[in-house]
Amino acid sequence: MLSFIALFLLVAQALAQTAPITQETYDFVLKYGWLSNVAYCVRAPGPFALQSDFTCGNSCAHFPDVTLDYQFGGNFFSTSVTGFLAHDHTKKEKYIVFRGTFSIADAITDIQTIQQPYMTSIPPLNTTDINSTNPSASINCPGCQVHDGFQKAYRETMVNVQDRLVDFLGNNTDYKLIVTGHSLGAVTALFMGINLKNLGYDPTLINYGQPRLGNKAFADYVDALFFKQGDDGLTINPERRMYRVTHWNDFFVGWPAGYSHTLGEVYISDPTGINAPIEDVYSCAGPENNQCHHGSFNLLERLNILKNHCGYLNWIFYCAINVDKREMMIDPPRVGKRVEHWSGKFSDVESTEGLMYEAIYPM
Repeated sequence: MLSFIALFLLVAQALAQTAPITQETYDFVLKYGWLSNVAYCVRAPGPFALQSDFTCGNSCAHFPDVTLDYQFGGNFFSTSVTGFLAHDHTKKEKYIVFRGTFSIADAITDIQTIQQPYMTSIPPLNTTDINSTNPSASINCPGCQVHDGFQKAYRETMVNVQDRLVDFLGNNTDYKLIVTGHSLGAVTALFMGINLKNLGYDPTLINYGQPRLGNKAFADYVDALFFKQGDDGLTINPERRMYRVTHWNDFFVGWPAGYSHTLGEVYISDPTGINAPIEDVYSCAGPENNQCHHGSFNLLERLNILKNHCGYLNWIFYCAINVDKREMMIDPPRVGKRVEHWSGKFSDVESTEGLMYEAIYPM
């Protein structure tokens, strides 16, 4: 009898660590994943670069009512993060979107993992002085340490974009403000969200494949900004303003070591990630939940970055080659073998041309 009770308590405890999501939340995660993917078309080479009328091939087709305000970055050798500002008058939403790693400079930013003190002042949106002591920009985050490369990239990005950002934030002030990004773009979005919170805005932050950004003191500081005291991040309701979306065995979500995550995890447990069933997506209590990404470690799968870091219900990263969800398989093709497409159908593989290739679609 005691064993049964103990087992029941263990199961109950495990269940309390995760919660199913609604179809509304699933669609929410899917939508802003599409939007984060569009950032990879900003000033990209080839015919699918993001255009002034917010067209870029398949990826932009999900947003027929979105108007592009401004593109920034795009220099292959600059450490300033790339992204865009846009709005949707129909849905009354404004978007600040950051691109993930896509260039040599981005990769250099990623590997500068030394922890440095979190900036004692954040760049105010009304000045180009990144060392401003303006009281409105002051923060109180004692003991906070963050990733040096990410912080430098954010500072440079703010200097480059803040004049446009001031105008953007000053218009349509009744619109819902969305900040989102993938990978490097996700940590930049987190910095941006903190900046906006401290300046009195009410952003909703949705990040995909976000690496750890700072130490525990920094993570606790962010949690206090976005969550009420005692909230463990499990409950999703209309008041929630932070979603940190993770995927099974995404290497970068578990990187770098020695850093800490914030609350807000929404975990995609389906290994493919693409078109994951709703029952395989759930919210997670706490910052490093063993029922979620933190407990999914598989060394070989962690190395499958193209799938696990980019498969977030749809593909995020492949905008510039006009690949939308269900259109790509990322596994070594085997000549003469039948390979399963994400749709569940099969195709004969005639040749091997690399790890990434477009599947026949529809099949």
